[in-house]
Amino acid sequence: MDKALRCIISKLFAGLIITVLIFCIHACGTKNKESDRQAQETRVPELVLYCENGVSAPLDSICKQFERMYKCRITIQNGNIRNLVSIIADTQTGDLFIPDIRSGFDILREIQPNIIGDSLYIGTNTLVFIVPKGNPEGFNGDIISMQDEKYAVIIANPETSSLGSVTRQILSTAGVYSEVLNNSIALSVDNRGIIRRIHNGEASLGLDWISSFYYNGNIGKVDTVHLSIPDTRYDVYASVLKTSRYPGLAHTFLSMLNSPVGADIFRLHGIYRKSQLELQSNLIPEDGKSRN
Repeated sequence: MDKALRCIISKLFAGLIITVLIFCIHACGTKNKESDRQAQETRVPELVLYCENGVSAPLDSICKQFERMYKCRITIQNGNIRNLVSIIADTQTGDLFIPDIRSGFDILREIQPNIIGDSLYIGTNTLVFIVPKGNPEGFNGDIISMQDEKYAVIIANPETSSLGSVTRQILSTAGVYSEVLNNSIALSVDNRGIIRRIHNGEASLGLDWISSFYYNGNIGKVDTVHLSIPDTRYDVYASVLKTSRYPGLAHTFLSMLNSPVGADIFRLHGIYRKSQLELQSNLIPEDGKSRN
């Protein structure tokens, strides 16, 4: 074989190797893109829901149903209003926001003016007195008597929770907030410590949402007493946040909150639609009587 022929064969062989390498690289790239596409298609969408503790129990039940129906995940971040607002502001993430009362939106707007999207009324919660099982001290629901030293009072902190803010408003209107504050054994960061301390015997009187009473077996631990004033109901709203990664799915979740299924779950936790409020007035347990 002469030198010229060997040179031609070497060039052909080198060209063949380069062609094979290019084909392999292209094939690998195509495979990786296909894998990425398939992974993206199979990735489960996840909603992040921020809520205060007064509505966390019914939302937990609704979220479980929604996850099964729509093949997604919902992460619930629950806590007091100040912590929730701080998390939203720091992370700039999240899909849904549900405070205990409407003023929670105002607190969020102070830090993030344009973050709140579409909102929806989902029910009305009621403020009640919490007393030990059987109401052994015979508390009659008179707000003024909360300053009586025979009661070991516990209320929520108005600087951290919506419940505390409502409590301060009601007691201030009655002209006894300072006196009740001085008669309190503690300020609870949110509603979670109120029933626990009354059940444990550390306190004998508190103010909380009726939804807390129906949560986690609390109905067997304490009793409720109506307040001696007429205005004890507070509307609950849910909102889609403009930071939502899945706004369509988040709006679908709002629709479920507004559905008969959502309404029934809220009702089981004492949160009623306006059309059901007369029925609710007849069902709130009082003075040791439980709801049938």
